[in-house]
Amino acid sequence: MANPHEPESQRGPFRFGPYTLARRIGAGGMGEVYLAREESPRRACVVKKVLPRLMENKQFIGRFRDEARVVVHLQHPNIARVYAMGEVEGQLYLAMEYVQGKTLSRLAYRMRQRGQVMTLGVILQIGIRLCEGLAYAHDAKDGSSQPLHLVHRDLSPANVCISYDGELKIIDFGASQSTLKEQQTAPRVVIGNLTYMSPEQARKKFVDRRADVYSAGVVLWELFAWQALPQKGEPLERWRKAAYPKWDSPSRFRANVPQAVDAVVMRALSTEPDQRFANAAALGAELARIKAKLAPDVTDADVGRLMCEVFSEEKAAEDAVLAELLGKDPSRALTEQAIPAKLAPPTALAFEHSGLEAPEDYVPAEDDVSAEADTIKQARSERRGTREAQVSFGMDVQASSEPGVGMVEARRPQIVREIQDEEEDIQTPAVESSSAARRRWVWVALGIFVGACALGFGVVWLFAP
Repeated sequence: MANPHEPESQRGPFRFGPYTLARRIGAGGMGEVYLAREESPRRACVVKKVLPRLMENKQFIGRFRDEARVVVHLQHPNIARVYAMGEVEGQLYLAMEYVQGKTLSRLAYRMRQRGQVMTLGVILQIGIRLCEGLAYAHDAKDGSSQPLHLVHRDLSPANVCISYDGELKIIDFGASQSTLKEQQTAPRVVIGNLTYMSPEQARKKFVDRRADVYSAGVVLWELFAWQALPQKGEPLERWRKAAYPKWDSPSRFRANVPQAVDAVVMRALSTEPDQRFANAAALGAELARIKAKLAPDVTDADVGRLMCEVFSEEKAAEDAVLAELLGKDPSRALTEQAIPAKLAPPTALAFEHSGLEAPEDYVPAEDDVSAEADTIKQARSERRGTREAQVSFGMDVQASSEPGVGMVEARRPQIVREIQDEEEDIQTPAVESSSAARRRWVWVALGIFVGACALGFGVVWLFAP
């Protein structure tokens, strides 16, 4: 029996509306994240309880309810379900599908760590399923059969999950824009991962489904080229690169990539939306055409076998946890030690996004991309209000509520840190500054000089009369 004096988040299983919350698996920016069991129907899920202090924030509550009106309409095999968004005893929550698998970013990270390369057939299969999920979302309608005009706006490998059965699921539409949302993102806030963001979104222009086509193109480029794109760096410099991107064909980095793949990926990455594929379905059709020639026998089962091979230990541990969760007594094995962060389902990160706040009238200029270091420093000084932060429902839930106070410096919530940190050493290639590179070469040269001197003295001493 739970100790009534123990904090609720540290107790064993307890009921919360139609759910049994088995164990807290982390804390996000908007609240606590629980591994849970829905009683009817009996299934595993992830429940996020909104922090009590956010219940007083009318803007947050408005956006939360906006989101609920959108996600309930999304029911597709390639989109992770949000089962419910509601209120229990005065506390807001959302319940999401438990996807037993890992994000695409973790799969790529682990394979690079093991010296493996993803085959073209598997990449094409993943790309086709990704496009199927996007195409469904873009064409989704509300209860009155009116188009939602849904755009994800934050598509990246971290928001694409692959299950151990090989199913692909887009796991977060929490940053999406839709005609059903009454409270859209503030003009000063740019939501999304800058590495995968479309140029028009980075320039604060109107975005439509073609913005997601571009982001899908970036995801595909990273897989086909098998080059991990940088995820860190000075925000303004990354923002400029997102607004005015320059891409080389994937085959420049990976010799066995066919010209047909290059052509499809580079078209998806066109700076101008009119030059891209008109929609995700058209991109998916081209990928399917190429796959029919290059790898016709590759299926979801092959993707699943790869997942089970790469994450064999994690899958075995998750199988045990789920068996206990769905058994008669979910408290037996559900200790905090049994559910480390690396076993947390990817939906635990849902509705946690990167955000960039800047002066409302500021958009990076094209000539800033090649600016000298002193110019960049000057721009950085002039734009001190530009900051990154973790946001939920389009706003920084950790920022001060005082009028005029914007986003705070990026402070990733606990669950985000625990799940993402393991990847960052590989996902973010080290980029040396010019001064750091010079210092490194000075030390190398000094070492060579000292070594040569020592060798010279040794020769003189050895052959001296």
